[in-house]
Amino acid sequence: MTKKALKTFILLWVIQIIVIACCPDSTVFYSRITGLQVKNHNIQTEQSAEECISQENYRIRLTIFEETYADNTFNPYFMVNAAYALDCEDIFEGLESDILDFSITCDKRILNTNAGQPIDYEKLDVYKIGFTNDSDNRRRTVQEWLDIMNNGGYLLAFDWFIEFNETINSNEELKFKIKIVQEDNTEFETETSPILIKQSTIAPL
Repeated sequence: MTKKALKTFILLWVIQIIVIACCPDSTVFYSRITGLQVKNHNIQTEQSAEECISQENYRIRLTIFEETYADNTFNPYFMVNAAYALDCEDIFEGLESDILDFSITCDKRILNTNAGQPIDYEKLDVYKIGFTNDSDNRRRTVQEWLDIMNNGGYLLAFDWFIEFNETINSNEELKFKIKIVQEDNTEFETETSPILIKQSTIAPL
């Protein structure tokens, strides 16, 4: 072991002792996905399969069912994270097994993407269900969303809206399928009911 590595190890060990002494009741939580649900939404109101909706108002609501459990098994990673939690709050580390692959496919060709092929992340935005005034909700890229789910923190949530940021030109009913593959090879897949998405009639500003 080099001198630099030895010093780093000793420093981390000292931080650990301080954290244990100052925050003995801090708890580390992980989440385990148990299932998925997707529904067609008009921002807040669920749409039935027989209805149509303007793209401006259309969202896919993704609900992730999960189990949260405490794990205080000591390890250096927890030690470093806990050292920053000066207020000694509980720590939410995100998913037990990281999401390695996330995809949305459609049963028809849309957005220059063939039926059954994953839609490019750049055509999607994700945001946590929060403000009733939709303009106040902060959009994130799919990759940012995956980082939140995998790494946890105060932004972690299990109810999200997914929207398309490009125009969907289709006169047919569409079904969207979401698939998640985790690091431990666990897979989850779910599909929306059919929905007709029409172009907005609101003139651009």
